[in-house]
Amino acid sequence: MKESTWKRTFYTIWSGQAASLLTSAIVQYALIWSLTAQTKSALVLSMAGLVAFLPTAIFSPFIGSYVDKHNRKKIMMIADFVIALSTLVLVVVSFTQALPIWLVYIALFVRALGSAFHEPCLQAITPLIVPKEQLAKCGGYTSTLQSISLILSPAISAALFAIMPLWFILLLDIIGAVIGISTIAISKIPRLIEEEKKELNVIEDTKEGFKILQKERGLYYFVLIVFLFYITYIPLSTLYPLMSVSYFNKTIGDAGLVETMFSVGMLAGGLILGLWGGTKDKMKTILSGVFLLGIGTMFQGLLPQNAFIMFVVLAVFTGLAVPFISSLFMTIIQEKIAPAYLGRVIGVAQSIMAFAAPIGLMLSGLFAEQLGVHNWFVISGMMAMICMVLCLMVKSVRNLDRT
Repeated sequence: MKESTWKRTFYTIWSGQAASLLTSAIVQYALIWSLTAQTKSALVLSMAGLVAFLPTAIFSPFIGSYVDKHNRKKIMMIADFVIALSTLVLVVVSFTQALPIWLVYIALFVRALGSAFHEPCLQAITPLIVPKEQLAKCGGYTSTLQSISLILSPAISAALFAIMPLWFILLLDIIGAVIGISTIAISKIPRLIEEEKKELNVIEDTKEGFKILQKERGLYYFVLIVFLFYITYIPLSTLYPLMSVSYFNKTIGDAGLVETMFSVGMLAGGLILGLWGGTKDKMKTILSGVFLLGIGTMFQGLLPQNAFIMFVVLAVFTGLAVPFISSLFMTIIQEKIAPAYLGRVIGVAQSIMAFAAPIGLMLSGLFAEQLGVHNWFVISGMMAMICMVLCLMVKSVRNLDRT
């Protein structure tokens, strides 16, 4: 694909995805604000997080197989449509009453299921569009677009939540879905021969994806280490608002500020990665990011209750680390796995890591209720440091990007 062609396709798709991400994140935050304001319960928020991660944990291996054998462009469009449809149901119900918690859980599940189809498709088509030598930089740019959406969404969501009815905020997600679907529809995305000639055998294909991942020993062990890290890290996404509202005794607006500043850090990290591309040995950059994330998270949990400003500052530094970990991790997978098998391998890897979510969310909900939400931040930071040491100790992981 010519340089002008792949760039046009890449940026067309991701401009639409940025708009869709923004509106989807605004709605996601609005639902979190609603649950936080209604209950102020770590268990309720942890359950919401659990429901949102279950589709990835359960269905990712099978979805990966499906993605490798079918038209990825159509799958992304259908996934966006289903997510928008679930939001429309919430709009209709919220016209007449407060959203029941059980209905919010169902909507979160459906949205997560749609994302579980959409995300591996998006990651699998990227190497078909972008030259291999440009993958790391494009990973930085996509992280930047995601960060911009995440910077704007909590602030917009918190502001709208204070002055507008919930149904109005929910409508934004439908608008974003229309934009996202339209940009995918007009983009020419290369297809693989395997999509046309191979029959779908979910069990065998999933086994094949697992075997391919196991053959890449360093990548396989790294996925297992990330699984350990995610047990304590994933719950933070649901506990951040509670930390602001419950531990620091701040408002929903203040909770939105923390989320915004975390995303500012992600934006800065994504821009740096997009311009720089990371070290030649990507594992060095990834582990540096893990160190920064671990130290920042641990200190957040150690702060006294009158140190909210420092909590916000540390949110910037922890956000800065995220693109160096997530974007380069995906780049390594894209470089090491053949495009024909990429969906299956990504699905298996995501499923292994996602199973950390129910474990972590159940533990964190009970832990935070009994011993305080701030102590979970300390544990998460310590686990990040332990996982960094494990990566350095396991030779195949340490040398993952040297082979």
